[in-house]
Amino acid sequence: MILQIVGLKNSGKTTLMTHTIQLLKVRQLTVATVKHHGHHKTEDNHDIRLQNDQVDHMKHFYAGADQSIVQGNAYQQSVTRTQNKTLDEIIGESVTMDSNIILIEGFKEANYDKVLVYRNESDRNALNHLTHIKYAINLSEPEALCKYDQWLLSFFNIEGMN
Repeated sequence: MILQIVGLKNSGKTTLMTHTIQLLKVRQLTVATVKHHGHHKTEDNHDIRLQNDQVDHMKHFYAGADQSIVQGNAYQQSVTRTQNKTLDEIIGESVTMDSNIILIEGFKEANYDKVLVYRNESDRNALNHLTHIKYAINLSEPEALCKYDQWLLSFFNIEGMN
């Protein structure tokens, strides 16, 4: 199953993503995430900040490798040179583990079920054109996360969890 968490900048998307991940992991589900870095390039002209070039796999990457992968005891990290891809391409090519749930932060225009995070009615109205909105949340409202948790568990039909 795939669920997007979307909203304007600083609306609480990452806060809700981390909350959602923790809620699902407590229920022993495998979760993969994809984040759209929708911000403009940084001052040093990188789309995203990469690890520094003092670690070996980044030395490989900065020397020109198109992909560099480092494997530790419990983690694997990869950095790949690639042009901007669609969400479907990223899911198909880069999500390499079997997951119960794939959570997406951003990619507002993609055609997956969405949770809309908003700060005020103006923000909510600005995003009303989006498709597949299944739930909307303002994190500053009382009991917002409790109500969201109940909705989420019901939405994913997690047995005995709601």
